[in-house]
Amino acid sequence: MTSKGKDTKKNKEFQLEDLLASGHENLLAEILQLGLQQLMELERDQHIGADHYERSDQRRTSRNGYKPRQLPARVGTLHLRVPQTRDGEFYPSILERYQRSEKALVAALAEAYVQGVSTRKMAKVTEQLLGKEFSASTISRFSEQLDAELEAWRARRLTGDYPYVKIDARYERCRRDGIIVDMAVLVAIGVSEEGHRHVLAVETGWGESEAVWSEFIKGLKKRGLSGVQLFVSDNHPGIKAALRDHYSGVPWQRCQYHFRQNALDQVPKKREDQILEALERVWKKGNSYRQAKAKLNELVEELSDPLPDVADWLSEQAPQTLTVFQVAPASHRRRVRTTNAVERLHQELKRRSKPVRIFPNPDSCLRLFGAMLKEQHEDWITGRRYLKMDGLEEFQDKRNFSSEDPPKKTIKPAMAK
Repeated sequence: MTSKGKDTKKNKEFQLEDLLASGHENLLAEILQLGLQQLMELERDQHIGADHYERSDQRRTSRNGYKPRQLPARVGTLHLRVPQTRDGEFYPSILERYQRSEKALVAALAEAYVQGVSTRKMAKVTEQLLGKEFSASTISRFSEQLDAELEAWRARRLTGDYPYVKIDARYERCRRDGIIVDMAVLVAIGVSEEGHRHVLAVETGWGESEAVWSEFIKGLKKRGLSGVQLFVSDNHPGIKAALRDHYSGVPWQRCQYHFRQNALDQVPKKREDQILEALERVWKKGNSYRQAKAKLNELVEELSDPLPDVADWLSEQAPQTLTVFQVAPASHRRRVRTTNAVERLHQELKRRSKPVRIFPNPDSCLRLFGAMLKEQHEDWITGRRYLKMDGLEEFQDKRNFSSEDPPKKTIKPAMAK
């Protein structure tokens, strides 16, 4: 391993010496800013596996410039240049704490509404979170701006195509007319034609009735959701009915993860491993639709004598999990066959809503979750692509001319069975 790099350590020493000699009015902030910048640079070098201008067998990626970032601190606002890498997987750990604090600030402001805490008291909370004290009027103004910003984001026009869309819901406890009830938080995420994930919608509703889901899906269509080639959800009848009403003819995939859980409820415990292993063979991503269907038929036949009820249930329900083989190329199937991406969002929402315990109204819940999901959305669309979409069009062309998997099977919604 050879290196042509400059003596960056000596350069940094010169920077510090120049800074000390400058007599800057906020010297402490400048020193802290320089130190943080160097730490981020060093951490990026470790991630890359090589210094500047260094040839190394351990190199994993390359440098890709910087993004500006302001960091409020007790000594003043620091103006940083956050190092980027070509693979998009690097983020300085020194800033993760600040990123969590930003989220905590939004959550704390939302929780102030939730718990009825006065904005004046919240000034002390934000001072602890960010090392900066905010006045009561500033917090009130920030909350109003936050509501307006989130409403604009949730109502934004959806442009472009979203070939894959995943839909799911979770429940939070909320007061309604003085009674604590379960409130549904409905979430939809999509994969754009460029391959990035987007948070398409987040809404609240009293339960998951067909009317609630219909309003949710209708809202997506009204905002311009188009180009959908596959909807993915669990087997909730309200979702299926809403999709039939507003996106008739678009294929639907029953989440394979949820189906696994449903299958375990159908079989004796001693047969669980056998059923799960058999389903994995059916769902092997390299299978064609015909191969997956044949393996399913074999499983049904195998169980028809010892477990006839299970065999009948699989014969009726399991084909709903095979739509992905008709619509998506093999390289996409593992990521679009389930709603796990939404489930992971739900886990984070649950973690953040735990301190709240009971929301006083749907608006307070929507404020907290909207802020979190907007941040996640921005991370997704500026980060690495979730899927490489080049293979989708090629797969569709082959499918349309294939005698093995006739197109007529793909345009009929699986949920209509």
